[in-house]
Amino acid sequence: MPAALVFAAASIEPTPRLRARLAELGPLFTVAADAGAATALSFGITPDVVLGDFDSLDPAVLRGLNVPIESHPRDKDATDGQLAIERALQAAPDALYLVGFLGGPRLDHGLANILLLTRIEVATVLLDDRNECRLLRPRSEHAWQPEPSEVISLIPLTEVVQGVSTRGLRWPLHGETLQRGETRGVSNEPAGGQASVSIEDGLLLLTRHFV
Repeated sequence: MPAALVFAAASIEPTPRLRARLAELGPLFTVAADAGAATALSFGITPDVVLGDFDSLDPAVLRGLNVPIESHPRDKDATDGQLAIERALQAAPDALYLVGFLGGPRLDHGLANILLLTRIEVATVLLDDRNECRLLRPRSEHAWQPEPSEVISLIPLTEVVQGVSTRGLRWPLHGETLQRGETRGVSNEPAGGQASVSIEDGLLLLTRHFV
């Protein structure tokens, strides 16, 4: 299966930029976690599956959905968002896009959702109306065409990330080491043309913030 899209419950604005970003992905297998179903509908997307303990979704919205519903108890060992990711992965997608996993009033949820990336083997992108982030694993590279005003940050999730190299950024790195807890990789800028980041070892979070 080409790709899957998962909506979680964090509040997110369906901005023209984010609408266009999702539209360019084409048809996707879509899973919504609880109130993420309402978010999906706000983008004009009807989920293929809705799951959760349904403590945050308006019951009227749930009743109006003519799609499979998978209920889970409130007392469980994973968030609805994680369960939705696991459900999407059952379809064996080659890429995963996550919306509504960032922001909102719960810092704990946002941090936990970012760390979920370390458990997902397929290429995964976290999106909201102002940000995108992805995880780079050992001996991997990501290249993209940056927007002129975006802000790029590199945040180590392991104690050290080695062999970090960049191209097309204002402050380049050439096979260098970044350490967890330092801010050396925060707030870089495009230098025109294509940008890329590669690493040799460790786990590196690549974030793009759109001004």
